[in-house]
Amino acid sequence: MRGDYSYSDPIPGAVCCLSCGRVSMGMTWSQTEAAVASVNAQRRPGEPPIGPAYFRCCPTPRYRPAVIGDVPDGCTISGVLTEGYMEGPPQI
Repeated sequence: MRGDYSYSDPIPGAVCCLSCGRVSMGMTWSQTEAAVASVNAQRRPGEPPIGPAYFRCCPTPRYRPAVIGDVPDGCTISGVLTEGYMEGPPQI
């Protein structure tokens, strides 16, 4: 059930997970690898490094392009690896 929130068109590149319903910004493998390297470079000594799995919303992600009504205005969304996980026709 949706609340009485206002919705607008999602920004280009936003995706919705068909498994968990979370809306995120889609990232390619190269963008994800760059993000992993950036995060690991900022880790403190002794902190374990992260891997590409850090940029997943759930254990079994399947994505489609986000549409109006997927996320209320003002919500914060994070980046997720979508390359190879998109459903439907190829995305442009």
